[in-house]
Amino acid sequence: MIHDTLENFERYLALHSRFAKVAEFLRTTDLKTLAPGRVEILPDGELFANVDVATGHKREDALVEYHRKYIDIQVPLAITEQMGWMPVAKIPAALAYSEESDAGLGKAIPTSWVTVAPGEFVIFFPQDAHAPCCAEEGAQMPKVIFKVRVK
Repeated sequence: MIHDTLENFERYLALHSRFAKVAEFLRTTDLKTLAPGRVEILPDGELFANVDVATGHKREDALVEYHRKYIDIQVPLAITEQMGWMPVAKIPAALAYSEESDAGLGKAIPTSWVTVAPGEFVIFFPQDAHAPCCAEEGAQMPKVIFKVRVK
């Protein structure tokens, strides 16, 4: 997991060949003007952005998720949120992974938390289980989640 400000995103370009396209998108797009939905950045699902308005919930109501095929780069746009983290290796066996949706999702207790404000981002790699959208219960939380295919 990486947590930093958007102005420092380009420091991480060497971590994945598609991160340069994310940086270009961040430089040339006002994220706050994007309509909810999927924005294709590269073809064939190599890189896209999910623009969403999530609903905030308490930490104790958080669901932990993880992915194998995609790296998540989560960018809150208007509301500070807390995101839980834990290594996938500590995920309970009952939290089954679905190949079709590229997600394991369920209840687990994150081992740590990070507070992410607008103007910041978090990168979750396949080894990073995460519990996003923890904020004031019911708060409408606009955010962009870049999905970067691992291979």
